[in-house]
Amino acid sequence: MARAVLNLGAQTGISIGAGEAAACGWSRPVQGMFEVEAALRLMLSGSGCTYRRIDDRTFLIVRRPAARPPVRPAPPPEPEAVELGDVIVTATKRDMALADAPYSLSTVDGLSLEAAPRLDTAALSTRLAGLTVTNLGPGRNKLFVRGLADSALTGQTQAMVGLYLDDTRLTYDAPDPDLRLVDLDRVELLRGPQGTLYGAGAIGGVLKLVSREPRLDAWEGEVTAGLTFADDTAPGHSGDVVFNAPLLRDRLGLRVVLYEEVLEGVVDDPGLDLTNTGATNRSGGRVSLLWRVNDRWEARLGSVFQELHIDDSQYAFERLPSYERSLSVREPSNNDFNGVSLALTGDYDWGRVRLTSAYQGHDLDRRYDATTAAGRFGGSGGPMAYDEADSIRAFAIEASVAAPTSDPIGWLAGLYGSHYSHDRTGEVLDLSPDARLYQAEKQDETNEGAVFGEVSWAPLRDLKLILGGRYFYTATQSSTRAQLRGGVADAFDGENTDDGVVSKAVVEYAWRDNVLIFGQVSQGYRIGGFNGGALLDGAYGQPGSGSQPYRSFRPDTLHSYELGVRWRAFDDRIALRLAAFVVDWRSIQSDRVSSDGLPFTANIGSGSNEGIELEGVWKDGPLRIDFNLMGSNPVLDASDDSYPLAIDGDLPGVPRILGAVSARRGLSVRGHRAWISGSVGYVGASTQQLSLQTRTDMGGYPTTEMAAGVDLGAWSAVMRIDNLFGGEGDTFGYGNPFLVGVETVATPQRPRNLSLSLSRRF
Repeated sequence: MARAVLNLGAQTGISIGAGEAAACGWSRPVQGMFEVEAALRLMLSGSGCTYRRIDDRTFLIVRRPAARPPVRPAPPPEPEAVELGDVIVTATKRDMALADAPYSLSTVDGLSLEAAPRLDTAALSTRLAGLTVTNLGPGRNKLFVRGLADSALTGQTQAMVGLYLDDTRLTYDAPDPDLRLVDLDRVELLRGPQGTLYGAGAIGGVLKLVSREPRLDAWEGEVTAGLTFADDTAPGHSGDVVFNAPLLRDRLGLRVVLYEEVLEGVVDDPGLDLTNTGATNRSGGRVSLLWRVNDRWEARLGSVFQELHIDDSQYAFERLPSYERSLSVREPSNNDFNGVSLALTGDYDWGRVRLTSAYQGHDLDRRYDATTAAGRFGGSGGPMAYDEADSIRAFAIEASVAAPTSDPIGWLAGLYGSHYSHDRTGEVLDLSPDARLYQAEKQDETNEGAVFGEVSWAPLRDLKLILGGRYFYTATQSSTRAQLRGGVADAFDGENTDDGVVSKAVVEYAWRDNVLIFGQVSQGYRIGGFNGGALLDGAYGQPGSGSQPYRSFRPDTLHSYELGVRWRAFDDRIALRLAAFVVDWRSIQSDRVSSDGLPFTANIGSGSNEGIELEGVWKDGPLRIDFNLMGSNPVLDASDDSYPLAIDGDLPGVPRILGAVSARRGLSVRGHRAWISGSVGYVGASTQQLSLQTRTDMGGYPTTEMAAGVDLGAWSAVMRIDNLFGGEGDTFGYGNPFLVGVETVATPQRPRNLSLSLSRRF
């Protein structure tokens, strides 16, 4: 530690007294360009020491006081969010200060999540500019960024946005597992195609959930219990437990997170004698083990697991009163996820070595009311159901080496490999009498290998150029067997290989100390695949002959062009990011509904999007105001001849305008720290077209949130209100594929709800 302190002082020209450094544990390696205090915080994290500021150019290393039950600072408070210049982000695979990032990258910290009405991915959409989350229901949603959406359906297309928890990828071609966002350090959103760093399935960007690392110097924990009350429903409840243990002080630490949440439904179905159907039961947790091997290497082992059960879907019929519908069959669903990851990081004077591996197991099942399809499948006329189940297994490994970001010529080089399997079954059942009318089994396996890298060069002190590239190779095997009323309806075995190169180029110019201008050209891609299963009105065609659906669908590619600026002023009390972007999207893959109600994937044509994006923060003592706004024009420029959608129509579902403003103020209540916050947002109008014959309008509604909290020493309490004025806007969801063209459905906002939580820290 003493040597590391002296090295930092020599590099910065600042006087840093070693003081009690000899009694500290291992120092944490620090690479990059940081303010001195930010570098000291990173270096001393977990060492058992901290620093004392003597004056602007003098610091002293001291031992951290013995751990006591955590008590938050006495009022009057300042905002606890880290200064923007001090936030270190990792989504670019190289640690850098957020304020110096030449990308459209932003974060949400743990403090902001504390005020969120729900601890799930949907709560992020009002806090991160340009992020859209569909609303099919918990565990069934898709994520989109900057107005780029393929469909609300969750079929077999790869994800538009790469979703990660630390080093574990959460989605490939499945919906968001919807983990409960407990004990996170921050959330990072990297916008624009990230094909060079993340490969396929990051065509719109990357959303990274960063969990809190185990502390190596203190025992600590927190228990939280909560109740949720919604209009005209029974109360829901939740419970969270966080526990941290330094198993070997300054060397080995364990952090455990456990949670459970039960949320009542809000939809009535008089025909089935159901009230408030659609209850959600979510339980899971995370385990993280951090081992600081020596002053260069550390290892982190992580595990995540969750079970999510929903007893019914959450859409309503537009022709009936609010939050009401009439089905013949309930539509439950399950989404169970587990993942394990291992990351080894080694820091040397010449750079950082990082080795990561991750395993994912993802099992899903869902039921749709298929009674309206009785005539197509030969049903008896009674209730019918379509049951679908997915079993996904994935393993990925990556090795990378990166030069220090402070070097005039920087570089990053890496290797990537993955194996992915997806087994899907679908059955149409006649429930009276019990009979299987249709059954399909589809197995897909994909192996991918890639080499990627980046080079950065600063020809002038204030100018930097970054070039990146990735070569990839994929091999896919697909097998389908389908039976219709006992006879063979489809039998297919096929394979496909694909390879290519994607690239990016970035220019950044530090016009002033507080103004960073950047431009970027980047690419993203998704691989092709095969359709499978019976078609009641024909057979799959071959590309170039007749109309879709074809047996195979092509890869799609996306090119993005962006110009942005970051501006900070008044000692970072004001920070803004402004970006303009243009997107060219070719051979768009989209999940669609065939005439028999079963899903397939089509290439619908080429599209474009032009937009502008603004986000910022203003801080004045205990007051903090955040705001974000995105306006875009996503359109289909050229329809594929084999799937003739309307030209110049909107790309599916995502509104042209999204925005929100929130305020948070620290207070003092009888000597205790307290805070109050509020948020107002707007989701613009949008449309979606799931088949050639149907088109649905949605959106055009406000969102509102309020929250307040108080600290009472080791105890704290929080109150949250969502949908303050009880809006019923139609959100981005489609309901049931067998009702397309039969019934007009809507997925309204969840009614106004109030939640209360009480926490005890120890």
